[in-house]
Formats: sequence, structure tokens, C-alpha cells
Amino acid sequence: MRLKTYTATAPRIYGAPKAHKDGLPLRPVVACMTSPTYELSKYVGAILQSSIKSKYNVLDSFSFSEYINNVQLPPDYVLVSLDVVSLFTCIPRELVMQNVISRWDEIKENTNINLDLFLEMTEFCINCSYFQFKGQSYQQVFGTAMGNPLSPIIADLVMETLLDSVTKTIKFPIPVIKKYVDDLMLAIPKDEIETVKNTFNQYHQKIQFTVEVEKDGKLPYLDLLLVRKPDQTIKTEWYAKPIASGRFLNYLSAHSMMLKINVAKNLIKRVTTFSTNVDEATAKKIIHTQLRQNDYPKPLINRLINRRRENPPAAAPPTEDENTKTFRSIVNIGSLTHKIQRTLRSDYPEVVTCPQQRKTVRSIIPGVKDKLEENQRSNVIYKIPCDVIYKIPCADCGSSYVGMTSCRLKDRVSGHRSTINKLTELREAGKDETDQEIMRLREKTALLDHCITNNHQFLLDRVEVLDSSHKKQNLAILESCHILNTQHTVNKRTGTDNLSGTYAGVLHTVKTIQHTTHRRTVE
Repeated sequence: MRLKTYTATAPRIYGAPKAHKDGLPLRPVVACMTSPTYELSKYVGAILQSSIKSKYNVLDSFSFSEYINNVQLPPDYVLVSLDVVSLFTCIPRELVMQNVISRWDEIKENTNINLDLFLEMTEFCINCSYFQFKGQSYQQVFGTAMGNPLSPIIADLVMETLLDSVTKTIKFPIPVIKKYVDDLMLAIPKDEIETVKNTFNQYHQKIQFTVEVEKDGKLPYLDLLLVRKPDQTIKTEWYAKPIASGRFLNYLSAHSMMLKINVAKNLIKRVTTFSTNVDEATAKKIIHTQLRQNDYPKPLINRLINRRRENPPAAAPPTEDENTKTFRSIVNIGSLTHKIQRTLRSDYPEVVTCPQQRKTVRSIIPGVKDKLEENQRSNVIYKIPCDVIYKIPCADCGSSYVGMTSCRLKDRVSGHRSTINKLTELREAGKDETDQEIMRLREKTALLDHCITNNHQFLLDRVEVLDSSHKKQNLAILESCHILNTQHTVNKRTGTDNLSGTYAGVLHTVKTIQHTTHRRTVE
């Protein structure tokens, strides 16, 4: 059932700027969460992901730092990084199918689906890469879309096979070869750089690599600066790209203090862990410079540094099963949120809360995605006005119907239109309110009940979206709130009986603000 969808819409494409590249090119991203194949792609991807047992992958910067600081290169070896040019959009589909077939012995251990069906599912998910932009539909004829949940997994699968194949053709040993998505880091003889690049580029004409060679014994990789010492050992430093603004969560912002402290502690952890090539004083200066740019007070910085020095991180204790915990977000309202969290921790230890800031950059800056038409939206609360009496278009009712739908608004309105047309047919056939068919229609929705009782009609072409939520379980509460705060609704008040009295004060305040704003607008 999880693989089925009834609210799918065509994915939209948008561009994410590559700030570190000359000319500020855009990275095309397709928001596939609304795609009909989204859940199927996640399902296929999960099977493939559990089947990849990589000896090349880097988990994170900490594990890589621990590994590389214990490496000593052979004489005349240097560090290089290889980067694939637009990997996702250059993955040959036939190469993916070949990889699935060649690795089927490992894949079949994680599924009871046979090879033919699994290949068909994988090919279907890849071939269904399409999107809309400004009302026009497009299909991606090569590669996979960035934004498709299957893309990073099949990219990892292809890169695994590529590395296995290429390393077998290279005639000299490669003591270090690591991969993070499409970024490779290798240690090779300094006179074989061009040979290695050509060997990688010959694997497939669509998968081409650029190479970056260490400069003065230094090479950036992830957020580390790898430093090759004269004795061929590798040391590391914390690294930020030249385009980095140095901005973190500002200390003077309205976020919770716990979040600010965790940001500072995380920076201190990264700098102190990665700085094996600098002394303690230099690392401390880096921390102070970064945090002071974000208005963190010096005493707090020193206290956090000293706390980490006095209490170095130990092995993580066994964690409780997360399945026994309930995680919820809570709106950040200064010290009030902290008091509520403290009360919840003592009364409900199985509930974990996290402060959430509602005023974000995303809420201020307009969205860059191609806007979805109102009638294509799902999981919305909507309002339909009733301002015409049946066959008397000059009259004004002033009432409205508030409803909710987890399906597309277009489909829900179509359902309303179908039942209203049925009612019209019955009326024109001479049926009255005592007719059994009309009585059954009355029981369907408050909208139809109003139409039958008052002989009114609703303007289905003037539907207004009042609210929305990505979580379906929130819709019932949102609908009740809007019913209570909307004047002259035809909804039955029994639909709001289950709403907690906690909402009463907030709803009254919102209603007062709305009424005052409307009155000022009219005046």
C-alpha cells in the first residue's frame, strides 16, 4: 500500500546556484516528492543500498580524518582528487542495468523479487524522469534527475563498479583510494597523474573526470586540508572553501540557546579533531575567529573549549531504542519553550522535543520552484463561497463551506461538482426534499445539506486554499480551527467537538486580528 499514490503531480524543476564555480552555473534539481514513482524509487533504492558493501566509501569527515592520519605514502607518491562532471545526469542507464545483473547475487539476499521484475522496476523508475516548467512538460532522456531518491544509490553502484574495474587495469599500487559520492581521493605516483586521469575517462564516454593535484603538498578534501609531510605521512587541518562566508547561527538570533551552544560545540569538535597539523594555540585562534564573527561572547567560547579539553569525548554509551521514543517539534518562544520542555521531560520521559524556529530565511525569500497551480495541490484546507440562489444569480448568501482533502484539490472539487449536478438532475426531474435519493445526498456533506435546505448553489470555480500541511494527521485539527474562525460557515459544529479547549484563546486572538485587519482594509 505504501507504494501507491493518489495525489501525484508532475515534479517541478529549479536551479541551485553552484557558488564555488566560475560564472555561477545552476545545478538542475527536480523536486520528485510529488512524482508517482517517488515511493517506488525509494523502495528500489533501499534494496540496492543494503546490497552495496563498499571498501571505498567515506562515511564522514571524522572517520576519514582518523583513517588518513595513520597513512604513510610510498616515496614519490602524491595526493590527487578526481571529480565526475555532472554525475547524476551522465549515468548511462544501460550501465545501471549491467551493474544490477552483475551484482544480483548480493542484491537478491535483500529481496524476494526475481531478477526480471527487479530490472523492470529499476528501469521503470529511471525512465520515468520527467518534470514541468512553466506549464510545459519535459522528459529527461539521459541520466537521472538530482532530486530522485534513486539517483544517489545507482550513482554509488556505478562508481563502485567503475573503481573495481579501473583499479584492475592500473599497473602500479594505489595505497589510498576513497570516495565520497562522486569525489575521489587517491595517492598515486607523481609521474602517473595523466595516465590515471585518462584511464578513468576511458571507462565510459559519458562519465568524465576532472583532476586536482596537491599544491605545495596540500590538497582540500571534504572539510579537511590534507597536508603531506616530508616523511610522506599525512596530517590534516580544518578547512573552509574560499567562498565560505564564515556565517553560522548568530548568537544574537532568536533561536534557542541550546541550538546556539550545539553549533559552537560542533565547530570546536571539528576544528580540534581535524587540526593534527597545527598546535593547540592555532586551533584555538581559528575557533575564536569563526565564532566571534557570529557574535559569540569570548567567555562562552573559552568555557566551551576548556570543557572539551577537560572532558574529552569518550566512547558513546549504549543508546536506547529510538522506537521507544516519540519525537516532536515545538515552536521556539524564548524561555517559555525551555520551561515547557523541562516539564515534558519530567512528566513524559518517552517524548523528545526540539525547538523549531518558524521565522526562517525560506519564509522570507520567495520560492525558486515553479509554482504549483492551486487546483493541483493536496493536503489542503479550502473554502467554497455560496453567494447565488439556485437560478437567481443576483442574490447574495454570504455563507461558505470549509473542507479538507488529502487528494488533489481539483479531484475534491470535481467530486463536489458531481454530487451537485446529481442534485440538479433530481430537482429538474421534479424530486423534492422527501425523496430518498435527495435525503441520501443531504447526508454526504454540509455543503449539500445547505444546497438542499436553502435551495442555494456554491461557486465551485472560486475555491480558496486556506491552509495546508505535509502531515495528513494535522488536517482535521486545521479544518476545525478554520471552521471556528470563519464567519457564516455552513459546516456542522459537530466537526469541531473534538478540538481541545487549549486552542480557544489562540483562535480568539487570531480571529480578532483578522477582523481588525479586514475592517481597516475596508475603511
